[in-house]
Amino acid sequence: MAVIFTRILLGVSPTTIAATDILQFAGLTFNSPVFVDAYQDSTHVKTSVGVDKSSGNTPNNVKFISQAGGTGGDSQADWGDGTEDLDQITEAEATVKITVANASNITTEDAVFFSYDPAATIADPLAGIDVRAAEVGDANFVECEGSAAALALADQSTPATSHDFYIVISKSPTSNGLKSDKLRFETVVI
Repeated sequence: MAVIFTRILLGVSPTTIAATDILQFAGLTFNSPVFVDAYQDSTHVKTSVGVDKSSGNTPNNVKFISQAGGTGGDSQADWGDGTEDLDQITEAEATVKITVANASNITTEDAVFFSYDPAATIADPLAGIDVRAAEVGDANFVECEGSAAALALADQSTPATSHDFYIVISKSPTSNGLKSDKLRFETVVI
C-alpha cells in the first residue's frame, strides 16, 4: 500500500505545503511578529529559502478568540468576518486540509494532530507557545501541545481512495523569542 499524504493551506487558492516548507503564523503580514499573549493575524506557507509561497493565494487565517465564550460554552474564533462560534466554521474556511489517499480503498482510524518540540520527543510541547486546534465541526479548541494532549480526529470508516481532514489552527507566543514547533498528523490506515 502506497499511501500518500497531502497538506494544503486553504484560501482563495490552495497552497500545497511541501515537506521542506514552514507553516508560518505571523502578525499582520508575512514574517511579522506575533506579540506575547496575542494570536496570529495571518498564516502563510514559507519555503525553505524564506519566500512566501502562499503570496497571492489569500490564505485562510483562523484566530483564536476565547475557549468558552460562545453560545453554550463554544470556543470562539475570527476567520475573517468577526468573532463567531467555532462550530460555525466550514471546511473551506479551515486552516489546513490534510488528505490521505491510496490507489485502492482505505479507511482511517485513531487520527490525531498535535504540536511538539522538535529538539525533544513528540511527547514534549515546545515551551513558550500556546497551540490551539480543532477539527471542523468541533465546538471547542484543544490545546494540542505534545502527543499526550493531541487533538483526536474523527475516524473515517467508509472505504474510499481519499480521506480529507479539515483542521483549524491558531498560535500565540507566551514568552519572547522565535518559536519553531513542529506539527504532526498521525492516523492508522486500514
